[in-house]
Amino acid sequence: MRRKRASRNVIALLTDFGENDHYAGTMKGVILSINSRATIVDISHHVSPYNVRQAGYLLWASYRSFPDGTIFVCVVDPGVGGKRKIVGVETDRFVFVAPDNGLLDMVRAQEDIHQSYEIVSAPRIDARSISTTFHGRDVFAPLAAALSQGKSVKQFGRLYKMNKAAPIFYERGKENAEARILHIDRFGNLVTNIPAKYFDRCAVRIGKSKVTTFIRNYDEAPRNTPCIIVGSSGLFEIVLREGSAAERFGVSLQEPNVLAVVG
Repeated sequence: MRRKRASRNVIALLTDFGENDHYAGTMKGVILSINSRATIVDISHHVSPYNVRQAGYLLWASYRSFPDGTIFVCVVDPGVGGKRKIVGVETDRFVFVAPDNGLLDMVRAQEDIHQSYEIVSAPRIDARSISTTFHGRDVFAPLAAALSQGKSVKQFGRLYKMNKAAPIFYERGKENAEARILHIDRFGNLVTNIPAKYFDRCAVRIGKSKVTTFIRNYDEAPRNTPCIIVGSSGLFEIVLREGSAAERFGVSLQEPNVLAVVG
């Protein structure tokens, strides 16, 4: 039975805007100008520019920790102003608003989606026309504020069938299965899409280097030895004790970062 939806007072923001520019702050200003009682939480504004896969991981790794009724507003949008659609997705507990560019694929793999809508209108806060380069301010923020006041996604959209989500998690033996790096955290740990069930059953190759040492906590890690640990999100992470695995292997998120799973 579908549970009664909780209050929608919390708005969680995820963007690639960074903090050196006004973009994230402007979005918050728009939200609060419409609903001064909204609670705004920053998941992150430091997604690598245009990196939809990383944004999808950060959303997936965090959303279940939020209270029922949270509205997730995700603006990593390389196609802003173009033909891509903006979607509003309702689950039993949450509402997600994002470009229809794959950002929601990890959540869709996890959640039972009740309904999806293509957003075709949004509340206006002034007479200014909608910018073709800043939908975060002119579409996403006003929409989030209206939803936080109790309005429904349906009021601003039409029913929309999203394409089938692309495979996200590595599955051994599955056709087209790829192991990838999804995220590099501030410690230089490499977060992959390999599930915990493969712990101690396979090794990972990065370029010409093979990582074969498995640990259950950081204290077990030999110094100066890259290791595999299951991180807090239940996925393989390649780590270096008190060091940066990303620096050790020369990895950045601007690269395809396809890994080889061996053994």
